[in-house]
Amino acid sequence: MFRSSLCALLALFCCKSFAATHTLIITGDSSGGAFSATFDDLNHDFSLTGSILNNGANWIALVGTSLAYLTFRNTSLVAAYDVSPSGGLTPAGAPVIVPVPVYVGVSRNGGFIFTASYPSGAIATVPVTPKGIPIPPAVSTTFAAPDPLPSPQDQARPHSGIVDVTGQYLIFPDDGLDALHVYKIGATSATFLYDQPSPVRPSGPRHAALSGFPMVPNWIPRLHVVNEEDNSVETWIMHYSRNNVSLILQGSAVSTLEVHAGMNVSTAAELLISPNGKFLLASNRDAIPLGDGSIAVFRIEPPTAKTALTRVSITSSGGANPRSMSLDPTGKWLAVVNGNSNSTAMFIFNQETGVLASTPVANLTGITIPQTVVWLEDRKTPTATEAEILRLQRPAEV
Repeated sequence: MFRSSLCALLALFCCKSFAATHTLIITGDSSGGAFSATFDDLNHDFSLTGSILNNGANWIALVGTSLAYLTFRNTSLVAAYDVSPSGGLTPAGAPVIVPVPVYVGVSRNGGFIFTASYPSGAIATVPVTPKGIPIPPAVSTTFAAPDPLPSPQDQARPHSGIVDVTGQYLIFPDDGLDALHVYKIGATSATFLYDQPSPVRPSGPRHAALSGFPMVPNWIPRLHVVNEEDNSVETWIMHYSRNNVSLILQGSAVSTLEVHAGMNVSTAAELLISPNGKFLLASNRDAIPLGDGSIAVFRIEPPTAKTALTRVSITSSGGANPRSMSLDPTGKWLAVVNGNSNSTAMFIFNQETGVLASTPVANLTGITIPQTVVWLEDRKTPTATEAEILRLQRPAEV
């Protein structure tokens, strides 16, 4: 009796010890701003805790846990905010005008932020102070479409940007031009290097994610790009020289769908890499005749394999039109915003096996057309050391 009671108490203590309440920030395009929410991972209680803004925030990028940048597509602004432990946002400096931003990111050296504009076909860089406050004016570039296809590829449409693991290069996927714009990062801006065309057109590069982080000796960085026009993910091995990086395609693109969507059905949206680097997740928005949204999980194969990714499952996203999703730093909890369902679904994910639960443990409502979601938890951004950068450059210099 004593032993069983002791075991029960230990089990209860363990559960309580590992339970945690997490804070998330979710932007809502039609609800008028950003919202804080909490998630209790023991009781699966997912609740709104407050509305933060009322002027239509779209994308949010966190720097640690105390600074955030938000885009405001309807007013062509990007702005910095101080973040409280409860997820509250306080303006930090004045907003800066940029071309219709749908995405914002931060350079690894902290010298500038960058935005991408799907509607206007432009990218922009904005210098920031040592405290992260944007300094106007922005420097913008609008790309021309020399050979446009029918809408939505009737013009350049950069949709996002990503900084490579060395912190030296900035890459913008362009949905309209079916290309990756590659830039060299400077102190407060970036310089254009070249365009890497997609192997297939129309493909529609939308978002990207990096794998091959320095977790094992002799790692090789790779860039995964999700294409929304042909609903696929392509993988590029990144080869470095002293002053440049080249992209070499690894195998063929893999489909994010079980059934081919047919022409003119755009559904693939977002990419994530599990914190341990073993799996890639891609979201599929609902698209006629496909029904509700889904999450495709892929195992990341070695750089020497013929195929970079192997699809292991496709699971319902818990709603319609999942544009954005985010894993917590442990890789266990996946939050998915389903815009057309006005909900954010919380799933259990096993980053060791790649198993994503078939149904969410909780579904948060109350935000109209949620856009993006981030966990207000500190996480280390994998960054190559100087020695690793030299190792990456060495093969290309021989």
